[in-house]
Amino acid sequence: MEERKKEMKEKINEKEIQKGKSNEKNVNKEEKQKKEKEELKERIKELEEQLKEFENYARLLKSQFENYKKDVMKEKEQLVVSTTGRIVEKFIPIVDDFKRAFFNAEDELKNTKFYKGIELIYKNLLKTLENLGLSELKVGERFDPFEQEAVERIEDEQKEEYTVVEVVEDGYKFKDRVIKPAKVKVTVKPRR
Repeated sequence: MEERKKEMKEKINEKEIQKGKSNEKNVNKEEKQKKEKEELKERIKELEEQLKEFENYARLLKSQFENYKKDVMKEKEQLVVSTTGRIVEKFIPIVDDFKRAFFNAEDELKNTKFYKGIELIYKNLLKTLENLGLSELKVGERFDPFEQEAVERIEDEQKEEYTVVEVVEDGYKFKDRVIKPAKVKVTVKPRR
């Protein structure tokens, strides 16, 4: 019987040892799970920070691309305006030749159908150039060095100095840029 008691005690001890071991295993499992949970939380935090960085980078790229598109559109528009301006500029001597021809035409010729046809062609050409952005410079009484070129100085005591007396050749603007200054005669005070 004592042996039996001994055996029972040993079995009980073994069970308790096993329970202790299983408790240790459970504690180890719980610690492991906590550790894994904390690692996962840290990893989630890192990934969220990376996501924010990527979102910020994506916003930055998007805004840079939008600015790039605007710049390209502006450059295209400027290129079109510049090219059109150069083409229009080539037609100015032709317009001036038409004006000289009309000015020097004899009165008998002005009543012919041919003259009126040429005049119509000139008006159509001028209208087309104006639609593209060409405009004739308005010449005021005062000389404007930014829009006019003085080709002759006339001495005159009665008139104010640098008054435009006569327009020799018309000047032209394309959009807001002077492409041919008006050639004018201006007054100056006589030298003494």
